[in-house]
Amino acid sequence: MGSRTPEHFTLISGELSSLLCEKDYNKGKINSLIDELNAQTYKAELFIRKQDVISLVSALCSNIRPIDEFLAAKSSHLINNMVTKQNIPFTRDYLWKAIAWHIDCLKTCSDIIMPDILHNMQSILQCDPIAGQKFSEELLGEQGILLNIMDVNRSRNLSVHNPLQTCLIALKCIISLTSDDKTDQTNVTSEIKEHISDVIVKFLMKGHTKSQDEFLYCKVVISALRVLSHLYFNDQKVNFSLPDVIGICRYFILYGLIEQKGPPERIMPSQQTIAAVPVKTNPKGGKKQKVRKQRNNAIESLKKEIPVSDRSLIKDVGDFENNSAYKPASQNFLEPQKARNCWALTSDSDMSDLENSREAKLIALKSRVRQSASNLFLVLFKVKEKKEIFGYWWALLPDSVEVNNLIRQEAVKKTLAYCAVTDPIASSRASALSVILALLAGSKMYLSQAEASKKVTTSFIPFSISLGYITTCMHKVLTGILDSERSHSVIIVALKCCAALVQATPYHKMQEGLISDLVRSTRKFLVHRDVKLQVGALITMGCVLSVDPKVDEILKAMEKDSVPCKVTNISINNDKVETEECDDFEEGYSDDEMFTAAESQEIINVLNRDEKDEGTCYFKSWILDICFKNLGWIFKGSDNMRCKPSVIPVILESLQVLSAIAFHHLSYFLHSHIPLLADIFSEMLQHEHQDVVLQAARTISIIGDAIQKLEQTDQAPPLNQCVYMWEKLITPLSAVLQSHENSPAKAVVCDCIANIGERSFKELPGRQQLFCCALLVGSCSDEEATVRAASVRALAMTVMYRSLREDLCFVSDCGENILRALAEPTLVIRTKAAWALGNLSDALVLNMDEPDIDDIGDDLLLRLLEVSVQCASDNDKVKMSATRGLGNFLRLIRNDNLQRCPQMKALCELAIEKLSHCACKVANMKVRWNACYALGNAMKNEKLFTCFNGWQGHVFSSLCALAQECKNLKVRINAAVALRACNVREQYGAHYALVWRGIMAAMENAANVDDFTEYKHKDNLIEQLCVTLAHLCCLLKQPDLTDILDPLVFHFDCAKSLLTQLYQKLPPENTSCLKILQAARYVTMDFVAANETQSQTLGMLQEMFIWDM
Repeated sequence: MGSRTPEHFTLISGELSSLLCEKDYNKGKINSLIDELNAQTYKAELFIRKQDVISLVSALCSNIRPIDEFLAAKSSHLINNMVTKQNIPFTRDYLWKAIAWHIDCLKTCSDIIMPDILHNMQSILQCDPIAGQKFSEELLGEQGILLNIMDVNRSRNLSVHNPLQTCLIALKCIISLTSDDKTDQTNVTSEIKEHISDVIVKFLMKGHTKSQDEFLYCKVVISALRVLSHLYFNDQKVNFSLPDVIGICRYFILYGLIEQKGPPERIMPSQQTIAAVPVKTNPKGGKKQKVRKQRNNAIESLKKEIPVSDRSLIKDVGDFENNSAYKPASQNFLEPQKARNCWALTSDSDMSDLENSREAKLIALKSRVRQSASNLFLVLFKVKEKKEIFGYWWALLPDSVEVNNLIRQEAVKKTLAYCAVTDPIASSRASALSVILALLAGSKMYLSQAEASKKVTTSFIPFSISLGYITTCMHKVLTGILDSERSHSVIIVALKCCAALVQATPYHKMQEGLISDLVRSTRKFLVHRDVKLQVGALITMGCVLSVDPKVDEILKAMEKDSVPCKVTNISINNDKVETEECDDFEEGYSDDEMFTAAESQEIINVLNRDEKDEGTCYFKSWILDICFKNLGWIFKGSDNMRCKPSVIPVILESLQVLSAIAFHHLSYFLHSHIPLLADIFSEMLQHEHQDVVLQAARTISIIGDAIQKLEQTDQAPPLNQCVYMWEKLITPLSAVLQSHENSPAKAVVCDCIANIGERSFKELPGRQQLFCCALLVGSCSDEEATVRAASVRALAMTVMYRSLREDLCFVSDCGENILRALAEPTLVIRTKAAWALGNLSDALVLNMDEPDIDDIGDDLLLRLLEVSVQCASDNDKVKMSATRGLGNFLRLIRNDNLQRCPQMKALCELAIEKLSHCACKVANMKVRWNACYALGNAMKNEKLFTCFNGWQGHVFSSLCALAQECKNLKVRINAAVALRACNVREQYGAHYALVWRGIMAAMENAANVDDFTEYKHKDNLIEQLCVTLAHLCCLLKQPDLTDILDPLVFHFDCAKSLLTQLYQKLPPENTSCLKILQAARYVTMDFVAANETQSQTLGMLQEMFIWDM
C-alpha cells in the first residue's frame, strides 16, 4: 500500500510534470511513468492531493500532443482516472482544459484509439455536463465530431473492430451534453438539438445489417431512443419529422417479436380527421378565460406504473386529457413500482430462472429496446397535439373486420396490440399497454364518430366504420389480456386501458356484446386478493356504469347469472389459470357466488313477494353485493349480516361506484332500497377514517340529487322511504358538520342538506327542519372558506322551498349571510355567493305572486341591489350570477319602494346601465347572455317604464345589435327573447320601429349563419326571432304600419320562408306555434288599414303569415 500514498503520487507526478516541460522529452520515460500512475487503484479511498492533480492535468494537456496517439490514449486514461474516480472538486477551468484537449485528440486520432478517447471524454462530461456545453458547437454543431460519427451520410468508414461501439460511446457523450437542460446556463441551442435529432433519426432509419453485432446494436438503439426522448421532452421547440419518428417507434416496439424485413419505414398519417375544435379568441379589454384541464382519471393512479426512460416524464403521464363522467376516488392509491431505466442491463424479473448467458442478456436487451420505444411514444404523445397523433391510429391499433383469431392476422402483428399480448417480458407488455392507454385516454371526441357496420363491404369502408373496427378490436384485445394474463402489473395497466376505452366508446352506435364481454372479463378481479386489482376493477366498473348515452346492455351485464351458465363458463375459460392463480382469489368466498343468482325456488319466492316487501335487502345486481360486502355488509336473499370491511382504498372506490349507480341508474338498482342505504350510510358517516366519511357524504349528496331528478318523473321512490332516509342521516351529518376536522367533508355535508329536496324536507319533523336551517346558517361563519362557500350555496337552494321562502326571517337571514359572503376576499366564496344571490332573487320574484307573503324590508333590498351592482364589476365568474340578481331585483321595484327610499332610484338607473354594459362590452359570453336575460326579466316590471326615463333607447338598440351581430348565438337568442319582454305597445314607445327593423335584420342574418361550431343553436335562434316578431305583430297599432314598411319590404322573403319552415316543423300545441298563429289571426282578421301605404304593409304581413301546407 506504500505505493498508494499521497507522497508517492506526488513524487511520480512531479517527475512526470518536470519531464513534460522539457522541449524534447523522453517519450519512453514519459510512457513508463504514465503506465505506473495508471496502474494505481483509483476507485479506492482518496489518496492524491488536489494540487498534484491540477498540476499534472495541466502538464498533460499542454505537452502531450494529440499526434502521439499511444501517449495521448494513456494520458486520456490517466486524466479520466484522476478526474472521475477520486471525488476531487475541480473548477470548470481545468475541466474545460481537459475536454478541449480530448476534442483536439478526436480531431486527429486514428479509429483504433478513438473509442478510448471518446470513452474517457464521456466520463469527464458525465461529471459536469454544464462544463461540456461550452464545446457544444465543436461536438454537436454542423461539423460536430460526435454527429460526424453518427451521421450515415458523412461518417468515416471506421476501421475499428466494431464501429457500433464508437457510435454507442458517441451517443453517451450526446446524452451527457443534452440531458441537463433544467439550468439556464445551457449552450445547446434548439438548432443544435434539431440537428442531433435529424442525424439520429437518419441513423435509426438505416436499420440493422446482419454483419453487425446485434448485442451492440441493441445498446446503440436504446441510447439513441433515449437521446430523442430527452430532446423532444425537454425542448418542445425542436422540430422533427413525426412520420419518421412514429415509424421508428413502431419498428422498435416490435423488435424481437416479429420478423421485420428491411429498416424502419416512414408512417404517414391518415387524411381523415374530425371537426376542428374552435379556438376561443380573447378580444382586447376582456379578461382571459382560464381553461380548466380535466384530470385524466383512467391513468391518474398509474402515473409511475408505466416503464419510462426518464424520471421527469413520469409526472406528465397524468396530463393526457380525459372528459370522463366517472371520477375515481382512489386517484393516489395505486402506488407504482419504481421505474426502471429502459437502457440498463440489469436482469429482468421475468427471466430470473434464465442463465446469465449472452442469449439471456440479448433477450433482456431486446426487451429494453421495446421499452425505450414505448417511452419515446409517450414523449411524442406528450409534446404533440392529440388530433395530430390521431392521424396515426390506423398504424398503431388493429382495425380488422374479423375479430376472431385477431392476433394471428398479419396486419395486426404490426400494431401495439400484438406487443401487449405476445411480448414474453411482462414489463414490456405493460409498456405497450401504457402506450395504448395514452392513446385511448381522453379520446372520446375522436371515437364519438365510431359506429358498427350494418353490412360487411370491402370496396369502401367509411371512416366511422373503420373507427368502429378499431374500437371493437381493442375490446377483444383487452378482454383477452384480462382472461389470460398472470402478471399483476400488466393486469393493472390493462384495467386502466379498459376504463379509458369505456369512457371513450359510443356504445349506442356499436354492436351489442362489447360491454358484456368486458364486464365478464373484469369482474373476477373484484374479488381478487390484490388490492390494486380490486381498485382497478372497481374503477372500470364505475366507468361502465357511467356510460352516457345509456344502453340496455349495461343493466343486462350487471344482472346475476344463472347458476349453470356461470359455472360452465369458469371451467372452460380458466383451465390454464386455475392451477396457477387459485390462491389469488379469496379463500372461503366463492367468486361464483357473488355473480350468480339465488337457487330457482328462492328466485320464485323473491318474485312472489308482496309489494310491501319491496324494500327487501335482496339485490338483482352482483355489483351491489360486491360494493356492500366491501363496506362490511353481506346480503343473501332477505337476510343480511355484518362482515369485516375491506381496506380503505377499496371502500373508497366502492362508495364511488355506488355514487355512479345512484347518479345514472338509481331507479333500476336502488329504487326499493332507500331505507337500506340510510342504515348503511349512517354508519359510514361515523367511520374512523376521514376519507371514508368524505366519500360517504359525497355519495349521499349524489343520491339526494338523483332522487330529486326522479321526483320530476313518475319514477320517484316512495316518499316515506325518502323521509326515513333523511331522518336517519341528519344526525350523523350534523355530527360531521359540527366537528373541528375534515373541512372537505363539512362542505359536502352542506351539499347533502341542500339536496334533501323540497318534497322530503316539508315532510320532516319541524325540529329537524329548523335544525337543518340552523346548521347551514351557523356554517356560514365557519373558519374554512370552502365550508362557508358551500353553506351559502346550500342556503340559497333551500330558500327556494315554498315553506322557507314564506318565512321572512329565514329569507332575511339568508340575505345577510349572502351579503357577508360577497364581501369576502376569496373568489370561490364570492362566486358561490353570487350564485346564491341569484337564487335568493328568484325566490323573491316567486313571492311576488303570493299576496299573503310580506315583502322584504327596503333596507335589505337596497343593500342587495347595491351589492349586485358592485358584483357586476367583479370577476367574470361573479358577474354571470350578479347580472341574474340585478334583473330580478329590478323586477321587484315598486313605487312605494322608491318613495320610502329615494336613493334607490339612482341605484336602479345605475343597475340598468351595468346590465347594458355587461350585455355589450364584456368578453365572457356567459356574462353577456345572462345580462340579456336579466334585461328581459327587468322589463317585465311595468314600473320601470313609468318611474324611469331615458334608458329605453340605449337598451333596445343594444339588444337589437346583439340579436343581429353577436358571434355567439346564445347571446343572440337571449337578446331576441329580451326584446319581447314588453307586454303592451306603449312600453316600446318611439322605439317600436327600431325593434321591428332589428328583429327582421336579425332573421336575415340568422338564416345565413355558417359557423359550424354555433350550428347547433341556429334552429333555436330562428324560432325565438320568429316568436319575437309574432309578439311585435300582436302589439301592432295602425300608425306603426307606415314605419315598418321599409324593413318589411327589404326582409319579406326571408321572414316568410323562416316562418313557414318553423310552422311546418313545430307541433300545433307548441307555445311558439300558438304565438305565431295568434299573430297570423291578428293581422288577417282583427286589423284594418287606414290608407294605401298601410294597406300595402298589412297586405305584406297577411301574405307573410299565409303558408302552403
